[in-house]
Amino acid sequence: MKNPFLISLTNTLIYLAVWILIAGVHAVILWIVTGMEPGPAVIDSLVYNILFAGIGLSLWYSIRYYNMERDTIASRLLNHALIALVVLGVWLGVGHLVLRSILASNSGYLEFLDSSMPWRAITGVFLYSIVVMVYYLYINSEDRQERIRKESALQLQVREAEIESLKSQINPHFLFNSLNSASSLISREPAQAREMIVRLSSFLRYSLETRSSGITTLEKELENIRYYLEIEKVRFGDRLHFDLTVPTACQGKTLPHMILQPLVENAIKHGVYESTEPVRINLATTLSTNGELVVELTNDFDPEAAPRKGKGIGLINTRNRLMLEYDCSDCLEIDKKATTYTVRLRIPQTVRNERAV
Repeated sequence: MKNPFLISLTNTLIYLAVWILIAGVHAVILWIVTGMEPGPAVIDSLVYNILFAGIGLSLWYSIRYYNMERDTIASRLLNHALIALVVLGVWLGVGHLVLRSILASNSGYLEFLDSSMPWRAITGVFLYSIVVMVYYLYINSEDRQERIRKESALQLQVREAEIESLKSQINPHFLFNSLNSASSLISREPAQAREMIVRLSSFLRYSLETRSSGITTLEKELENIRYYLEIEKVRFGDRLHFDLTVPTACQGKTLPHMILQPLVENAIKHGVYESTEPVRINLATTLSTNGELVVELTNDFDPEAAPRKGKGIGLINTRNRLMLEYDCSDCLEIDKKATTYTVRLRIPQTVRNERAV
């Protein structure tokens, strides 16, 4: 870590400005309080303050690389007392020699210089304390910011791991049923079986893409939904009807990968599975007044049919993903009526952790 006063031109200029101010106050005090002539007062101020400004920069290295955690408070105080003693000795000694050399002919000033050592030592202790305090405040601030950065990075990794876990929970029964359907078609309808396998391959390829990217466009997501529905259409035939209402303005909007698939799967499970009559599933999208993408998925269901067993993991995962992606606890709403079941999603267009599309 570089000296905080040297890491940027701004910090360096601020450091110099502070010492110029201190030197000016020093010279004015010598001139007014002691009655010293302006010339010697300015020289005295410049010599001592330039020296301490340089010493102040070097103090950073003794503080930054000193392991404070290994010693007690008493040890730290003793360490600073020794450093301060050395600093004051060098500062006062060098300053005294330089000023005696520059103002050798001014006997009145030399007499003042010799008698001023005690209050100069007190001033040096004060300046040392201020410089050390500034360095410690800077180190504590940087350490705190580093901890915050590490905690944020860790939280992001945990959140991404949770999202990946939720996205990976594709219903294995869908894969088994699809493969069984393809197997049964091979002997009767080989071309249809081949087409079904191609669609299944495209669907699985898209689902695996979620490992490298968390966000996609509605257009791509709907393309994958079509693969899924075409596969399910082979199994359910005319019992499954799907309507899609998507304005052009919505197609480029973003949403999490695979966020719609478990909802469509849920609609088929509780609609088509439980009914002997044709079931219509409708997916419609709009844009809200604040620019959010609104997705409504509605399916018919038979209220008299025995409900299928299940824990509703699809809806739970979807709600959890929206919470993790957008920090939104009410982005998923359910509206169940006499013969229809509607799931409504609100998809903000700003992602919490800013993963790339």
